[in-house]
Amino acid sequence: MPSSTSSPTRRRLLRSTAALLGAGALAGCGGHSGASGSSTVSGPGAEPPADALVDPTAVKLRNPELKPAVSTGTETTTKSDDQTETPIDDWRHTLVGDAETAASLSFADVDGADEAKALLEETDFESQSVYVERHAIGECYERRLCWVRWTENEIETDYARILRDADVACEADARDVVTYLIRIPVALDPEQVNSYSSGSGSGPCRTPTDGEVKR
Repeated sequence: MPSSTSSPTRRRLLRSTAALLGAGALAGCGGHSGASGSSTVSGPGAEPPADALVDPTAVKLRNPELKPAVSTGTETTTKSDDQTETPIDDWRHTLVGDAETAASLSFADVDGADEAKALLEETDFESQSVYVERHAIGECYERRLCWVRWTENEIETDYARILRDADVACEADARDVVTYLIRIPVALDPEQVNSYSSGSGSGPCRTPTDGEVKR
């Protein structure tokens, strides 16, 4: 349960967030972009598409050091002349389609790393895939996975962005890295999937009211 007191930073953030949400509603914030390699922020989430998988099997990792929680064998961290690490991408994605690729992933020492490794080890890549998606997010916010959908050429995700509990220490101008490992119940070919998109709406995830959703 959130504590009854908040830091000045948190109180300011709550007031500014409320103002931004009101302005966004008046302005009519846009929806999702279907372009290859696109990530968008929208207003309160719409109902999930009828062909979306709601509440998929997934593990979330959060790294407060603004470094990748999951790294691929091809991803390297570069340093400038002063030996400080360059900022990571705000959005990055990887589709894992076989056990060899899964074994090549490395994990930071963060909460949930063991569960993420177990998800990969327990995935049957003959009939399943794992989609790894990374976002940079404000330290005072939480990013919750709402749904995922796919075709043989495209993967799309949708998230809810909400404030973390008031008893979580945070700074309004600081950022964390949140990574989701999402199991998709289809053996997708990483070489065939060439379009990725992701949306993020303010407020909780919407649940379907009609139509069929993948389970």
